[in-house]
Amino acid sequence: MDLQTQFNNLVKRHHWWCSEDTVVVAVSTGVDSMTLLHMLENLPENRPNIVVAYVDHQLRQASQQETCFIQRYCQQNNLVLAQATWPKQQHPVNGIEAAARKFRYAFFRRVLVQYQSEILLTAHHGDDLAETMIMKLVRGGQLSSLIGIKQKRPFASATIIRPLLEFSKHELHDFAVMQHLQWFEDETNRSLKIERNRIRHQVLPLLKQENPQILKHVYDYSSQIQRVIATVDDLVKPIVDRVATVQAEAASVDLSQLVDYSNDVRLSIFEYLIQQQLGIHNVSQRQLRELSQLSVASDHPQGELYLEHGWRALRRYDQLIITKNLKNHRLESEIPSEFMVVLDRWYSVGNGVQFGVFKKLESIQNEKVSCLILSKDDFPLIGRYGRSADRIRLKDGGHQKLRRLLINAKVPNELRHQTIVLATNQGDIVSVIGLKTAAIDPLKVGEPYFLLERANNNLSERKGIN
Repeated sequence: MDLQTQFNNLVKRHHWWCSEDTVVVAVSTGVDSMTLLHMLENLPENRPNIVVAYVDHQLRQASQQETCFIQRYCQQNNLVLAQATWPKQQHPVNGIEAAARKFRYAFFRRVLVQYQSEILLTAHHGDDLAETMIMKLVRGGQLSSLIGIKQKRPFASATIIRPLLEFSKHELHDFAVMQHLQWFEDETNRSLKIERNRIRHQVLPLLKQENPQILKHVYDYSSQIQRVIATVDDLVKPIVDRVATVQAEAASVDLSQLVDYSNDVRLSIFEYLIQQQLGIHNVSQRQLRELSQLSVASDHPQGELYLEHGWRALRRYDQLIITKNLKNHRLESEIPSEFMVVLDRWYSVGNGVQFGVFKKLESIQNEKVSCLILSKDDFPLIGRYGRSADRIRLKDGGHQKLRRLLINAKVPNELRHQTIVLATNQGDIVSVIGLKTAAIDPLKVGEPYFLLERANNNLSERKGIN
């Protein structure tokens, strides 16, 4: 079966487009793209409307000749040509290949929009796939990188399709010779200074000698990896949706819901959350393992881990916060360091918590009520931030340090300095707001007052004193 027939069957099997569709074909005038263009033109059915997208990168002397060639070819074959030139003054000193690719694909996006196309075709073939997978294997990274080149993937608002991935460079070259196609060779493809070229000319030929079916096996492995990753993602996504709350540049994980999962599953959960939900790339397996260990370490209920690109993971007891901007998850204080508490009015002290001290107890809804016995010498009451030396009275007559109370209550380190206490004029702590009220001294002489505390769910951020 000749290559054109194989290509025809491949297009028919995948249903990538129909005859009414417009496809943009990336053409460099090399043998691969000229062969792809020729086979598209000779489809017996479902031949789409073809727009040729060509970029003159001005990187070699033959570029002017190549530009004239593709213009003439499209005119002779009644094809629409969209072309662009990458000005030499925009060429960087270093990283020219990456810069050229950036310019090229930005141009492709514009062409897709201009011709209202949703399909971009490129001429990547089986050798390209094998070279890419070998480079990824050598460099290391995530398992998903070993997919190499996907046959179909999203691109802007369109889709990139590589219909030649199942064919070898040798097959494409022989077909082009047989069809008397004209193309141009890029001399830089022979330079062994480039990593891909070293793999292309030195490594891959040896593998082909070991097994002539190597390209087929590489394609099969790539397909299997894609399928396994997609399956794992489908299984992990509902778990992530249940245990994590994801916002812009932040995620909060309820670690209490992960205790029954194995370490391997936890790794997959964090990997999906980090890569798919937060878009953090290049997080190593070592960091994922450290993150999993941080999430279950019973002897370190608080800790942090620095991730790639300025991201941080912070464990605070049963909560794991992954954030790029820590301020989003800290309560920035707008409360005076010390203020007088007037009777019979409410105060907001951040994180949706409100409190007030009342002489009479009237209607009660969702408030927590504590009784205080206060004398005239206890007034005025003072609200202030807690101090390390603060102590609160217990029922047995003893006292508990504020630091121990905060540890037992699992208050995160960065929030402890913002704890509000209610103190008498004599300095006795009668309540740690939102956490604990002091036990009543049976010998205390005074009158009853009522401390009311409530959580206002409508308060989404810290507010000042009302």
